[in-house]
Amino acid sequence: MKPKSGEQHLIIHPDQDHKQASKTGRYAPRILCGPCDGKLGRYEEVALRLLGRLRSRKVGVKTGTESRIDEGNHAFRAPDPDAFIRFACGILWKYASISPDTPGHIDLGDYRDVFEDICFRGAPIPKGVDVGLERDMFSFAAFTNPNDVYYYLTPSTGARGARQVAQLAWFGVCGFVIYVRFDPDGSSDHLPSRCWMRGKEQFHFHVSRRSVDDQFRQLAPFIRALEPDLYRLNGKILSRF
Repeated sequence: MKPKSGEQHLIIHPDQDHKQASKTGRYAPRILCGPCDGKLGRYEEVALRLLGRLRSRKVGVKTGTESRIDEGNHAFRAPDPDAFIRFACGILWKYASISPDTPGHIDLGDYRDVFEDICFRGAPIPKGVDVGLERDMFSFAAFTNPNDVYYYLTPSTGARGARQVAQLAWFGVCGFVIYVRFDPDGSSDHLPSRCWMRGKEQFHFHVSRRSVDDQFRQLAPFIRALEPDLYRLNGKILSRF
């Protein structure tokens, strides 16, 4: 799916209480040289093509303010899973490489260099690095057309789930929350094990009403300031908060 020319989105930095409008094609010229940007671009093309296809999958039904979510794990094909993992690592690398004073900056410690090797030097993906997919059900509930994308969430780091990894990051793009774990000594039960991609032959993305709650708590401070299309929300969801 190719972005429309002049398309506008909202970029939300949930950890810094900051938001900004962005036109398609915006970039930070001081972070990447042309050839390196081209490498990340190839991974991004693979990822956006996959996410665009998955976003059109039926994961529930909406009628007026009523919605039904088909919770569970939804199988899909991924022709190049390593490219998708490298794409996710590249997103984290970008936000670890911008100035600490810039909204969206994250601290990955030594893993910034690990991700740099993965993205730009073709290094093997280390055992502890894995990526999991969860459909952003807040996005699903908010927008009528599944092909529309109104907002991106820049990466956050921390821990989620009862069994928590030491290093976990997540970001929102194209109607999905993408989780990246980079801890060789731990795992996370925030997503079912089959929804992590590394070493799999059959892939799944997770669908859970929990994701509505998670995303709403992050987005709630921004909702009143959004464009009208963004806050045409399911009244049932809003009433819960």
